[in-house]
Amino acid sequence: MKTNDNFEQRREDYRNRVNAALNDCLPAPEIIPRQLHAAMRDAVLRGGKRLRPLLCYAAAEATGVPARLMDAPAAAVELIHCYSLVHDDLPCMDDDELRRGQPTIHRIYGEDVALLAGDALQTLAWEVLAAHPSLMERNDARVALSELFAQCSGSTGMVGGQELDLRGGPEPDLAELEHAYRTKTGGLFRAAVLSPVCVQPEMPLNFRHALEQFADALGLAFQIRDDFNDKESDAQALISTESSRLPSWVARFGEQAARERLEELVGAMQEACQTFGAAGAGLRWLTGFIGASVPGAAAADTATTAPPGR
Repeated sequence: MKTNDNFEQRREDYRNRVNAALNDCLPAPEIIPRQLHAAMRDAVLRGGKRLRPLLCYAAAEATGVPARLMDAPAAAVELIHCYSLVHDDLPCMDDDELRRGQPTIHRIYGEDVALLAGDALQTLAWEVLAAHPSLMERNDARVALSELFAQCSGSTGMVGGQELDLRGGPEPDLAELEHAYRTKTGGLFRAAVLSPVCVQPEMPLNFRHALEQFADALGLAFQIRDDFNDKESDAQALISTESSRLPSWVARFGEQAARERLEELVGAMQEACQTFGAAGAGLRWLTGFIGASVPGAAAADTATTAPPGR
């Protein structure tokens, strides 16, 4: 287990590792139905920072779990994330025309194929958790991971958070807005960070509590940080063009309050990392960029050049 602070270099190894796993589990484009499989592969393999898989591996490093036991959850969490992006981009949701600098899946393949591609990516994630070679002799881990991912991505997690965003009014209170953020954005972060607990049930309680603390702060901090990035790139992005949608944290409570809240959350993440000592280098690295790109906010201890994005 590598415990040095140079996660900046190791992250490329992890990204290559999960990209290979994703390529292997996705159906080949020549397999019927060809258009559906092409859309699935396009949605997943066109790029992305693989932040959620990186969280799986960083949390595993912190808790002494072998990286090979994270291959299945790392691939599965990215498949679920990519399905959510395909569906988010649809006209009935955000109606976006570009994703990662390229036309969205429904613009290329049609809305019907995009909807089915998202459905298929989600079911493929469960297949990966159920049948990945690294977990074939770990029935307890497969069950625990499936339960965790279902909770974090379903109606009380990511999907429920999306519904809250679509239906929320223009002036939610603090608890309502942060709950929406923690579910819609934080749900999959939570699944990634807590994956090592599922494969190592004998993990010490202080490690589990630290991962819980880190995951809870991360989802909210990441979305507030993105609110600032949206503001910097487009002042009109502070509030959705649809009045029924939730405003951003920055728009609702102001920039200064958002900076202060973000600093609190980054501090909670840093505190959690201390539990793991040198082994928490990856989690500290991933903490570093949360506050670093926000104008006027205090940066985390470990500054990085990691760019924003989903």
